Amino acid sequence: ITAYNRQKYLDNALNSVLNQTLDKDKFEIVVIKNFKLSEINNRNIIDIYDNQEYLGEKIYKGLHESKGDIICLLDDDDIYREDKLERVTSFFKVFHPIYYHNNFVTIDDKGNEIKIIEDYLKIPPYASFNLPEFTLTIEDNRKTDIRNLLKLNVNFNSSSICVKREILENNAQYLKKVKAVIDSFIFYSSLLSEGNILLDPARLTSYRIHTLQTSSGNTKNIREYKDSFSNLFKKAVEDFYIIMEMLNDKINKNIHETVNEELLRYKLLYKIFSGNNILIKTKFNIHLINYYLLSLLPTFLRNLYIKDQYNRTKKVRSFQVKSSNIF
Repeated sequence: ITAYNRQKYLDNALNSVLNQTLDKDKFEIVVIKNFKLSEINNRNIIDIYDNQEYLGEKIYKGLHESKGDIICLLDDDDIYREDKLERVTSFFKVFHPIYYHNNFVTIDDKGNEIKIIEDYLKIPPYASFNLPEFTLTIEDNRKTDIRNLLKLNVNFNSSSICVKREILENNAQYLKKVKAVIDSFIFYSSLLSEGNILLDPARLTSYRIHTLQTSSGNTKNIREYKDSFSNLFKKAVEDFYIIMEMLNDKINKNIHETVNEELLRYKLLYKIFSGNNILIKTKFNIHLINYYLLSLLPTFLRNLYIKDQYNRTKKVRSFQVKSSNIF
């Protein structure tokens, strides 16, 4: 469990793990944060203080202190369903995946389910897990059609990801450099090892969206919204250079082209939201035509687009499903 400058939701995250149906002697809890929380001292939890803002370094330190063969991640503002770890343990025993991703429900600040509306140009942090109602196993992860997997958003939401320990250990030198897109990093790391990818339709994670969240846009005001996304996309660009360095020539052409496309998308998004020019040394990609066009608009038109995104985002966050029973 990772946290930085945010205590508000951590107790909820901790309780969701402490209340798991899996026997307590079959899992360990490691918390990495930059503040003190007295309640942790009274529980059987490995508590690590770390003032590093970036996720990769935190997870690297947590990995070093942990012993488990299966590593599951949880952001401080997200929640596990009570049977998640029991289900994950069972699936790893039966299917032996190296990378596992479960479905999730999106919730607001108070825990009410939010209906995500995606009828506008999609920004990566507003993803949903597009999986049919059956468990999907990809047996040859390095030969599968990577583009189809990404359409399912299998590289989104680290709180829904569990991996074999070796995946992180084998790429630890790159892991500790990652600033923001830890979920994408872990997914691409798994493609360097032979093994199964398992996609679980069960909604075992609650992914929380709230006003001060930088990973999906700070909606305190439009300036904060614009700046938070600019910072996020700049970090994402840097992270994808790290991912490319890690993959190097160890992957097939299909995967290499897809990673380049993701890097280019983040570059264009950074240019759209920040207004800053960024070096783009790649051939034209038809899949990103909307991003190209937006990046070429004059400033006042780009600002109109950003304002529209901001208003739509606020609308999404204010829309709650009538029932608050998210499980």
